[in-house]
Amino acid sequence: MKAQAERASGVRIQFSRGFRYLLAGIASVQLLAGCGGLQIKPPPMAFYDLGAGNARILPSALAPSRVEVNTRPWLALSAMQYRLLWQDPDRRRAYAESRWASQPAEMLALVLERSLGTGTGGLRCRLQVELDEFVQVFPNPEQSRVELLARIGLFPPRSDVPVAHREFHIVEAAPTVDAAGGVAGFRRASELLASKVAEWITELDQEPGEGLNGRGRCGA
Repeated sequence: MKAQAERASGVRIQFSRGFRYLLAGIASVQLLAGCGGLQIKPPPMAFYDLGAGNARILPSALAPSRVEVNTRPWLALSAMQYRLLWQDPDRRRAYAESRWASQPAEMLALVLERSLGTGTGGLRCRLQVELDEFVQVFPNPEQSRVELLARIGLFPPRSDVPVAHREFHIVEAAPTVDAAGGVAGFRRASELLASKVAEWITELDQEPGEGLNGRGRCGA
């Protein structure tokens, strides 16, 4: 009986020591986790922009005095938005780990200002842009494209009645089916928009009359 009691006591001692070791191990893990040693950090957020656009592609005499870009409330965000046409196509989604560096309207304004040579002393008219769509679209899991829809008006310096207005719908294929592919597509789309606007302004200036700088249009 004495031997059995001693063996039982030894088991209790070993169990007690093992339990203490287990508690100490748990405490160490908690301490490391609290210090960040075992924390699983999410990947860093990626920020993208549209670049500065091409160098001036419009003669300085036809450069708008300024560019104003307005947008819809759901586009007045830095979220990079997309749609899955094969799955709930009416739903507007946003990438979780990628963002625009600024709102699309602000980035698009920079591209247009640089490409059109805004502020170089050309036209007195201002260019007003209403950005209605700026989204990446996935028709299927293997393909994507970007869509940019803008209504643009050319306004005299002291009037809210446009000299001319036009809608531009730009569609560009994205090279990859991810956020980076969407960025590449939007950069091309923004540069293409600037190019088409420059062509439009040139055509307006070539219409019969005194050109855009004539009295009654962008002139005094």
